[in-house]
Amino acid sequence: MKKFYLLILLGILCQFVSSKQYFLSPTGSDSNNGLTVQTAWQSPNTAFTKLVAGDTLWVKGGTYVVDATVKAANPATKTSPILVSAVRGEKPVFDCSSMRHYGSESSTYRGMDLRQAYWRVRGIKIYKAGYNGIIIAGENITVEGMTVEECGMDGISMAAGAVNAYILNCDSYRNCNVQANGENGDGFAAKEGTGTVFRGCRSWENADDGWDVYGGSQPILIDSCWSYGNGVNYWPDLITSYQGDGNGFKLGGGGGVDGNAPNVVLNSFAFGNIGKGFDQNHNSWGITCINCTGYNNGGLGNFAFQEVPTMGKHVMINNLSYAGTGQQIAAGSTETTNSWNLGLSFTDAMFESLNVADYKVERDDDYRLTNPQIQSLFKLKSNNPAIDKGTIQTTIRLKPFYAIPYSGAKPDLGAKEFDFGTWTYPTPDQKDTTATDTTTTGGGTRPTGTKTTIVNVATQFTINSGAKSTVWGPFCLASAESAVFDFQPVGSSSGAAIIEFSKNNSTWEQVGAQVKNGSTSWATGKLIDLSATTAPWGPTIYIRFNNNSTKNVNIKNLVITGTLYTVSDVKEVEISAGRIISELYYNLNGQKVEKTSVGLLIKKTIYDNGRFIIQKIFKVD
Repeated sequence: MKKFYLLILLGILCQFVSSKQYFLSPTGSDSNNGLTVQTAWQSPNTAFTKLVAGDTLWVKGGTYVVDATVKAANPATKTSPILVSAVRGEKPVFDCSSMRHYGSESSTYRGMDLRQAYWRVRGIKIYKAGYNGIIIAGENITVEGMTVEECGMDGISMAAGAVNAYILNCDSYRNCNVQANGENGDGFAAKEGTGTVFRGCRSWENADDGWDVYGGSQPILIDSCWSYGNGVNYWPDLITSYQGDGNGFKLGGGGGVDGNAPNVVLNSFAFGNIGKGFDQNHNSWGITCINCTGYNNGGLGNFAFQEVPTMGKHVMINNLSYAGTGQQIAAGSTETTNSWNLGLSFTDAMFESLNVADYKVERDDDYRLTNPQIQSLFKLKSNNPAIDKGTIQTTIRLKPFYAIPYSGAKPDLGAKEFDFGTWTYPTPDQKDTTATDTTTTGGGTRPTGTKTTIVNVATQFTINSGAKSTVWGPFCLASAESAVFDFQPVGSSSGAAIIEFSKNNSTWEQVGAQVKNGSTSWATGKLIDLSATTAPWGPTIYIRFNNNSTKNVNIKNLVITGTLYTVSDVKEVEISAGRIISELYYNLNGQKVEKTSVGLLIKKTIYDNGRFIIQKIFKVD
């Protein structure tokens, strides 16, 4: 027994020793060991290549000249992440201005490239990169307190491979793609990736939009964010035919239902944008906006959700719209206690401050917005009619077990609550709003089953542009796990495909993220998570690939795993021999179906002596 505890202790000590603390300083040297401030490294490029799982790099304040993209080189893990952090209270700047070629912007000149899992980067400014300030294309990456200024494309951008990216308390401003006449150059872009969350971020004076989610096929969450003054030409000497859109939050568009998603925005501000404040932008899915403030935006309004979505409907709750061109909301949307539904009118004197210049105040040492000036901006005065006019929110889509706190008798409208001194924290609704609806899917609560490989195709096959693959199934599928395969675009540097499920081999739904490859080389071991709770699970499931790109793609070594229903618990009545007079078939909801139906079914066999047998069966074509 003593030896057992000794082995555990040694294991813990070895794990601790493997994690190191390093330092980066403008006065350091890459010939140093980096282990102390006195022996710090000097080059961010060098430091990022040396860090391994469990390491921490402390970055001293000052300016670091960066002439090549700073790339995360090694993966980390959930239990041993890699942390790159500014020393608290200090402000390091990665000066990439040597890569900023106005009018010749190129992805070669990104500021920071994060493609390795479980990296966290905090408190650094990326200045004048020649393309994206930061690109995220790895799993479980967090960027916190980062600042991106005047880069040549979107400030912070998600790329294919971004999974569960968390962008916390970051600022991104004055980004512009001169080559595109300002059409590109958003503060934040989430056009790819899965599970992206923005919280506490600010975007201002970007050439195009504050946030752009165009073409993103997976829903994102934007919480407590600010978007101001986008769409102004601050580069008149370089751009004479300006094309920047200037929307605060552009929340979709492009690619039909598969190229859009039901995005969610909470507690956020859009103001003074040349275009719209909160913008549907032709998103085919319904969008949710709760407790947001739209002020003095142009275009089609503070809240522009004028098109009826193909999937779902818009949900607008507790929002406040003042000045600008108002709002346009599609018929059939869910509109609950918004300022325009209640007929509320406002004046400037009803807000503590509308001095939008205060929006740019410095963050504190923990990257929060605690300055009194921004705390007062858009805060309601006691005479504001929006106080206590809202509806209590206990379940937020994408945050199913989250409730919005409030002060007073009821929530206020807009993104800032009037503080009465006491707060109510409602109990979150613990019902999972994304759970399968047993009245429509036939699946009900997912039963136990056996995890197995349901598709295994080692040989290479091609899916032409706009075409679909062979159909696999039907499967008696309780839930899916993942798909792993090698992927290659044919004759181009870009290709994309999605995995679709169907319960009837007719109506198909995308499951998991879109897979892309930006190179003509094979990308091996592409992994798609198919475990979404909203997927159309069994009892009968068909699977296929859909090539929704403009190029043919090759796939090989395909393995899809899932959990199959256990066809057991057969209930039957003992009978004596008799003649069968009828065989009836039902789905798992007890609804009668045709004898030709396939999948997991209930079969009822009736005999001439009045006895019957009920069996659970699985039928294929």
